[in-house]
Amino acid sequence: MINISNQERNAAPDIKNKQISKHSKYSDNKWDFSYENPKLKKCDVTFNFEKLVFNDGTNVCSQHNEQYLAVAKDFIEQLIFNPLPSNPKTSTLTKLLTHGLKRILSYMYDNKILKLSDITEFDASCIQSEILNETHKNGLEITNRTLLSRVRGFGHLQKQSHKMRDGLTVHLLEGMSESEWARINANKVIGRQERTTSEMPDSVAKKLYHAAIRDIETYKILHEVNLAREKFISIRKYKKKYRDDGTVYYEPTVKKTFPYSDFGFTNHHEINFFQNRLMSAGYILIALFTGMRIHEILRIRNEHNFKSETLNYNGYEQVISFVISQTTKLEAEPTKYKWQTLPFIKQIMDKLKLGLSNRYTSNKDYLFVQKANRSPYPVSNMSMNTMLRQYLNHNNITYNNEVWYIASHQFRKKFARIMTRQGLGIKAIQDQLKHYDPEMTKIYGDPNIYIELQQEKFILSEELYAELYSNQIPIIGGGADEVKQLRKEFKGMTKAEREIFLQSLPKKALIEQTDDGLCMYRPQKALCGGDKTACRPADCNNSVISADGMRRTLLWRKRENERLLTFFKSSLPKTSYLNSRNIEINKLIEQLDKAEVTNV
Repeated sequence: MINISNQERNAAPDIKNKQISKHSKYSDNKWDFSYENPKLKKCDVTFNFEKLVFNDGTNVCSQHNEQYLAVAKDFIEQLIFNPLPSNPKTSTLTKLLTHGLKRILSYMYDNKILKLSDITEFDASCIQSEILNETHKNGLEITNRTLLSRVRGFGHLQKQSHKMRDGLTVHLLEGMSESEWARINANKVIGRQERTTSEMPDSVAKKLYHAAIRDIETYKILHEVNLAREKFISIRKYKKKYRDDGTVYYEPTVKKTFPYSDFGFTNHHEINFFQNRLMSAGYILIALFTGMRIHEILRIRNEHNFKSETLNYNGYEQVISFVISQTTKLEAEPTKYKWQTLPFIKQIMDKLKLGLSNRYTSNKDYLFVQKANRSPYPVSNMSMNTMLRQYLNHNNITYNNEVWYIASHQFRKKFARIMTRQGLGIKAIQDQLKHYDPEMTKIYGDPNIYIELQQEKFILSEELYAELYSNQIPIIGGGADEVKQLRKEFKGMTKAEREIFLQSLPKKALIEQTDDGLCMYRPQKALCGGDKTACRPADCNNSVISADGMRRTLLWRKRENERLLTFFKSSLPKTSYLNSRNIEINKLIEQLDKAEVTNV
């Protein structure tokens, strides 16, 4: 990360002239490590000490505050050149300036303490009291996460003190870690895995999908405008004139500007507005069907961003589609990565590129690019979230009569739900989902997404089991008798017993939706051997099918198979398969007849 050796640093006779980085000396108020980290934004790898502002408006760089600036620089210097064993990223360290360090320095400034070593145990308790007595800016309950954000960096300062020229001699948090202290002192403790952001309702996701599918088509008119603007030459001519007082002004005599009205627009500001709508629509669709984080989506390039691979899985060849981008989740620098997705996402990204074509300067630009010639970086996370909220307002996407408050990370959870539960009830999407294999995500894609998919499977299984055992809808299939018996037992259980029973079932067998009904996949009982194409729902003990409305479906499938038998009569493999399917259908129809008689 840093090219300057400790020997070189320590050999410098004058601390002010020490070379901290390629672009910065020790004496500078900003330490710029962009040269050492070329793949990261400059703002993420620049330590700006002027951000350490005190209550009176001055900062550590102001006159007479040199002692506090020295403390800050000493701390950051040790973090960079003599780092902790965890070796945190530079982009992580830059955030420490405005968190824990700022709070410590503010206390020292207010109490005329000039050195860290002068902080006593009494001072440490006062600092804690200030943090605990500080109200939430939104008036909310103080949680462990709130407290943790207020003391972030205390642990780093504590661990680095013995390396500093003048470090702490007491424990700021009574010898506890930041997390421990936050949990003990919080009014409400939120678990590590507990989500504080509301999950996106299915109805909101469905509305968003429809709006995005509609608005992504605005790329056509935007592309037409972009092509026309490239060819258009504006003409402006002025005539020099004089006012009565002798002053000069210029009156336009010829004015030829781009005819926005020919395309249904008023001016270029409207073009930008429509491009923002296009980006929002594209982001929504990519996020819904990849599970990518916001920074991963915004790092997609406008070229070489998609690939399809024929992969071998369990002896079968499958064509899998991937979005290609970069992630910084686990690495100090952006790392190339791929996310499994649906084939139609390629079309979405192509439409985005065409609609935003006037913003690109090369084929290496980011897909979600800022306005032309503004910056080499993609749209920021903050800007994208703002665009998304504006998009929901514009389309009036509501839940409980209020516009849904969208946050980018809601999409990842929704992706896991869509892929696990097979869509939003939209035929086009259900067809696309057949191209998605969660198991391939485990092997070739994002393993973190695979974990979330598995977690969602457990949640779904428990819900499906609850529905299966709590109602008395007639059922057929090889597992129907087993379920019917358990229904009787379930009916006699207490509420607490039912909860324990339902929670135990997904651990024994996850339940999944099939073309016909439900499959409680238990390998030892599976007649298909794991091959879904060889499903035998009438005989397999894993199969349970709702009898309601099934007769029409089964009869239609039988007629269709008979039609195909005539068409493929010369192909023995195909006729053999179709005959086996009809045998299975006939068995299900027989079970259906019995179920209807029993129900009557």
